[in-house]
Amino acid sequence: MRRRFFGIAVAGLAVLLALAAAAQPAPVAAPERNAETGLAFPDMIGPARQVGSTDYSRSKGMPELGWAWNYETQAITTTFYIYNAGIASIPSGATGSAVLTQFQQAIADIEIGARAGRYEQLELSQGPGNCPVGAMVFRCITFTAVLPGDKRTVFTRLFVTGYRNYFLKIRQDWPQNSPAASREVDAVVQAFVRSASP
Repeated sequence: MRRRFFGIAVAGLAVLLALAAAAQPAPVAAPERNAETGLAFPDMIGPARQVGSTDYSRSKGMPELGWAWNYETQAITTTFYIYNAGIASIPSGATGSAVLTQFQQAIADIEIGARAGRYEQLELSQGPGNCPVGAMVFRCITFTAVLPGDKRTVFTRLFVTGYRNYFLKIRQDWPQNSPAASREVDAVVQAFVRSASP
């Protein structure tokens, strides 16, 4: 009797989990051109190919999270985020208090991700400081870390700035001891900034 009850309970739980998964809305892709900022996210940015995007307002009902575009090469990953975090007025550039607060929050998110298992041995490599790229200036920081799955050592870099009343955040991961990958991460950011209007 207990086995039968246990079997029914397990089957019922499986059905509930399947229904919950089916109730999750499918991610909605972000547009190629962000209407709010005019920034474009085409199939390729420099050497990196777009592998996905998310409109958090339409996917999760959270407009304050904005949009994300993911790019990859064989060696690197780059994600661009545009969002306002529910803040009505965001100054352009890297020095406004709202931008500095978001920068600190983004660092905290990286540290939380490390504690949750995304990275091991997360350590400061460079920064924080201001990083001019073309006509834009970002608040930036770079960490070293170890990926838990294959134990590869990587750099993980964060850029944050204010742009047309939104936050623009860029996250990049690439392998250490790879000059080619280091050139690729720089080429992606430089190509993106060249396509942006100041």
